[in-house]
Amino acid sequence: MLHVNQNHKLASIEREFSGPPAISPAQYLDIALGFLRRQFWVLVIALVVTISTAATYFLVAAPMYKATASVSIDTAKFQLFQPAGELSIESSAAVESQLEILRSEKIALDVIKRLNLVDQPPAQSGGLFGSSTPPSTFEYTRQMVAVLQKHLTIKRLGAAWIIEISYEASDGERAAQFANAFADAYIADQLDAKYQTTRQASGWLEGRVKEIREQTLAAQRAVVEFKAKNNIVDTGGRLMSDQQLSEINSQLGTARGQTSEAKARLDRVSAIVQSATASGNANVMVTDVLINETIGKQRSQLLELLSRESDWSAKFGQNNQAVVNLRNQIAQVRSAMLDELRRLGESSKSDYELALRKEKNLETQVAQSISQSETSNRAQVTLRELEGSAAALKDLYDNLNKRYMESVEQKSFPVTEARVISRASRPLDKEYKSKLKVLAAIFGGGISLGFGFSVLRELTDRVFRTVGQVEKRLQMNCITVVPLWKGDEVVNSDTSRSPDGTRQIVRTEGPAWAGTDSPLSSHAEAMRSVKLAIDLNSNVKGAQVIGLTSSLPKEGKSTIAASLALTMARAGAKVMLLDFDLRNPTITRMLAPNAGDGFLDVISGKMRLADAVWTDETKNLTFLPTVIKTMFVQSNEIMASQVTRVFLEKLRSEYNYVVVDLPPLAPVVDTRATTHLIDSYLFVVEWGNTKIDVVEHALSRAPGVSENVLGVILNKVDMNQIDKYDIENRGYYNNEHYAQYGYTQA
Repeated sequence: MLHVNQNHKLASIEREFSGPPAISPAQYLDIALGFLRRQFWVLVIALVVTISTAATYFLVAAPMYKATASVSIDTAKFQLFQPAGELSIESSAAVESQLEILRSEKIALDVIKRLNLVDQPPAQSGGLFGSSTPPSTFEYTRQMVAVLQKHLTIKRLGAAWIIEISYEASDGERAAQFANAFADAYIADQLDAKYQTTRQASGWLEGRVKEIREQTLAAQRAVVEFKAKNNIVDTGGRLMSDQQLSEINSQLGTARGQTSEAKARLDRVSAIVQSATASGNANVMVTDVLINETIGKQRSQLLELLSRESDWSAKFGQNNQAVVNLRNQIAQVRSAMLDELRRLGESSKSDYELALRKEKNLETQVAQSISQSETSNRAQVTLRELEGSAAALKDLYDNLNKRYMESVEQKSFPVTEARVISRASRPLDKEYKSKLKVLAAIFGGGISLGFGFSVLRELTDRVFRTVGQVEKRLQMNCITVVPLWKGDEVVNSDTSRSPDGTRQIVRTEGPAWAGTDSPLSSHAEAMRSVKLAIDLNSNVKGAQVIGLTSSLPKEGKSTIAASLALTMARAGAKVMLLDFDLRNPTITRMLAPNAGDGFLDVISGKMRLADAVWTDETKNLTFLPTVIKTMFVQSNEIMASQVTRVFLEKLRSEYNYVVVDLPPLAPVVDTRATTHLIDSYLFVVEWGNTKIDVVEHALSRAPGVSENVLGVILNKVDMNQIDKYDIENRGYYNNEHYAQYGYTQA
């Protein structure tokens, strides 16, 4: 790979990894100015067309009048299903909805119907592009809807609940008529919507009320059936089972008290009897007995006998018969008292056993009541759920029934929140806002169209315009730019033979000879730049073989080859110029149009090289043409042959430079077959014409050529236009800098 190309690619890789440079505001301004300069005439034409269209519209358009009606929305009106005190419209979004309703097609159709517009179709006039067939009713209605909506303006008045309905027409009375018609149609639509809504709600409510009533009755029946099934009786807010349990508990408490008393009485009597029987302590019966009427009498009798026995014993002695009789009576009384106590013990035992049985019976009843209460409590939970469901359904039924009655009343007397507060009247002043809007739209559309077309041209301008663009896209060094030749090419046909009889190159007044005829021109300087690049990058011994190629034909490679060879010859070097475009020998037609033999004859051995070449007047430039007598197909085989290689090696030893005009890369493969012959290539790109993707594709398909490209020559550059594309370097192309050295753009 060539040294210059390597350095350039390395620099490109460094720029790629370092990222794109930041663009300053001044650079943005330069880009914008460059765009305006490039698309100046497109924008001017768009502006002229826009101004002409606007002026025509302003002169032709009829004056318009605008009439306005105002509609107020009362947010406090009653609404179905609306809680008291709540506004029917909660936000400005509701007003926006009303605006869209006014703009809707339904309102427009109602206006058409109210004003009988369908019955008054305009007369149809046939024309060059028009139709004399009258439109159908449907088509005319659709057209009228579009016209009405176009001239209608609906807007909200500030933050108020007021809507302005404006209509524009060429007649003031007509404008007021349409504005009022839209207001009336809107009010009627609101009333109809309320009626329809209420009617639908009433129908739904009626069915819903019946359904809920049936559900309520079913729920109430379920409660009654559940109570009957589970023996649940409600007494004063308490269940019967709970009340029975409370009463039995009270009886159980009393029975337990009675049992305790009977047990205590039995135990006391038994203890007294046992004590009296065991110890013979008669005083126990006298002093500590249970009191009843019989024992009380016996006790009194015993005490009286004991007192008499004590007195008589003291008077008559212990053994007195009377005292002994008293003692016998006392023993009898005590025996009677003991028998009575035993009888009382048996009675107390019987009372105790009865009380105990009663207590056990009550305890059994309590256990049964508790079990029944638990069952009733579980059933009570289900019962409460059923009662709650029945109550909820009853409340829902009452509420829906109330709403249903309200809906029936509203259906009979529908109301709406909207009312007309100001009807439209015939306007006195003309309306210019619409015209201004149309003019603004025309100007905006025209300028936008101009800019859009300009941007489209920029986006579709996929050609090479600047040196930087060439180097960035192709990753190759751009050696120079060659100015566009703006004159006519004139051939001097009388110079085909020199005075010594040798064949001489035909001289023309054109770009090929510009470097020779105008040595101080920018064209000549460009050729010297190419020669300098070749000299600085010479890496072979002997003559350098330089091949010139391009992507497509007619990019100017043959002209550049001829001009470069002439420039080298004028510098005193011996130069051989070869035409290797065996299928389209353009340079031969340029420099030796009358040639009858050439390169193919030399390598085939039919004639000597000296007999086939042409020279210029300095004798430093030798040109070997290519003459095609029939269409030559296997041209690439000639390029790749050993004969051609030997031929070029011979030329290296005889000349300082060998300049080869090669075929373009895209149409034929011949240039790809020359990689073993050519030391370095010069790649010619036509400015403003060659597509970028074509060049990239052509080079990618010929890696042997692209790796040995010395540089790119940007040809046919319009020096008056390039500064509009190369903004950063626009001063570089200013001819004033070069005029001080005598250079011209020619």
